[in-house]
Amino acid sequence: MDKLIGRHKEQSILKNCLESGRSEFVVIYGRRRIGKTFLVRRFFNDTYDFSFVGKHEMPREQQLADFAKALQRYSSSEFAPELKNWTQAFDSLARLLEAKDANRKKVIFFDEMPWMDTPKSDFVSSLENFWNGWAAMRDDIVFVACGSATSWMIDSLLHNQGGLFNRITRKIYLRPFRLYEVEQYMDEHHFNWSRYQIAQCYMILGGVPFYLTLLNPHVSLLSNIDELFFA
Repeated sequence: MDKLIGRHKEQSILKNCLESGRSEFVVIYGRRRIGKTFLVRRFFNDTYDFSFVGKHEMPREQQLADFAKALQRYSSSEFAPELKNWTQAFDSLARLLEAKDANRKKVIFFDEMPWMDTPKSDFVSSLENFWNGWAAMRDDIVFVACGSATSWMIDSLLHNQGGLFNRITRKIYLRPFRLYEVEQYMDEHHFNWSRYQIAQCYMILGGVPFYLTLLNPHVSLLSNIDELFFA
């Protein structure tokens, strides 16, 4: 797998979360294809005590059914619980985590969280109750919320005026690569391009990591741009 390029400040924040003496609620947001999920996956080495990915345009019932399957998988249970609402889902998550080793931080990763908040789903209020009534009372939880719908992440979490007001302990706004990070990426993937070509690439693609993965290191920058933009 590709290694994590740059993101030193963001990795430091996540490291501090694991070492702090309190439970941490981390919000990671930014435009699509900027590497939010990649950052979390590489930093935690795909090792979580629970993880769940929201489904695009799926109704609450389907989201809850998939959440129940995730609970079954992480608990190694024979049966998936029957969940009628998000309150029951978070209650089941709390029970799962309470069965884990009490002497270490437990990492929960919710990816594409905005997609979980379907109309009349009670998702945000249930999340508020889970955090305030259970997780915040402990010192061993790292809850990572990630999403590309920036307006939802800001309005529903960072600027929440209800139960999550001032409850977010860390926030990471993930930006495009800087020019030197693009150069690091090129070196790591064996692009034999000059710094002038790398600068041109940066001006064209804007340092978005996903776009860099579309480049072919075996041909020139001009050939890559012709293939991506015009062919």
